[in-house]
Amino acid sequence: MTGLSEEQLEIFDKEGMICLPNFLSSDQISQLLTRSHQLLDEFDISNHPLTQFKTNDNDHVGDEYFFNSSDKIGYFFDTDAFNDSTGKLNFPIEQAINKIGHGLHMIDPVFEQVTLNEDVRGIMKSLKYVDPRILQSMLIFKQPIVDENVSKERSNAVPPHTDGTFLYTEPQSAVGFWFALEDCTIENGCLSYLPGSHKVYPITKRFVKINKGKEGCNFINVGDETEVKTPPKDGYKIVECKAGSLILINNSVLHKSENNRSKKSRFAYAFHIIDGVAKYDELNWLQVPPNPDGGTQFTKLF
Repeated sequence: MTGLSEEQLEIFDKEGMICLPNFLSSDQISQLLTRSHQLLDEFDISNHPLTQFKTNDNDHVGDEYFFNSSDKIGYFFDTDAFNDSTGKLNFPIEQAINKIGHGLHMIDPVFEQVTLNEDVRGIMKSLKYVDPRILQSMLIFKQPIVDENVSKERSNAVPPHTDGTFLYTEPQSAVGFWFALEDCTIENGCLSYLPGSHKVYPITKRFVKINKGKEGCNFINVGDETEVKTPPKDGYKIVECKAGSLILINNSVLHKSENNRSKKSRFAYAFHIIDGVAKYDELNWLQVPPNPDGGTQFTKLF
């Protein structure tokens, strides 16, 4: 694949998301899955601050471990990983992790090879990016039900959001590359999106560091408040796909995923690309290298 076809470009522009099946070879899928399990097996909880990955407006991540993960391999627990009363893990440790990131492509050769390749370059050339920069590479896990007698589903849903809220540039330029490493179904929490929402609902808030991160992160309003519209709760298009598929995500399209209600995991590898000619400021949580005053030494794709 040397880039998106005219038809694919039209779909992506119109809907804000497109699924490209069979993007990864069976060997690539196997290598990525093997390395994913190795990273889970290598995790040492003894010196970990037990940071959880949270995405709700009033409950979010923003500690030093989170900030410092921008160019490292950090581990983040699921929101349902710990017992509220005892503080102990509810699940085996390898099934309590929500995400591993955010500098996988900078450190691990298995993920670097998938990220910095000609097919990815071809897509960004067809999207006419001038200076594409890679940032925030991560493994995302939808962990399965461990014991059906304990829980009917995992509490690992991701609410509707836009990537540009968390990776804010002027103009908006973030593109998400989301690779299915396992089959994604309704039961195990596949992605869904609101087609065309990137053209109707402008980004009206952004996720920023407060007091250079000393007070964590929070959301601030951006843009014209008179343009704020409430998106519908229905109308989302479900994207079931096979392992090896690539889902491209526009910075402003609303997308989400539901709880994993199955006994099958849903592993994915994802990274984001911004255009280096767009403004990326020090308020964004992700800075490379980690620095309260900002750092934009992101990996060049070209």
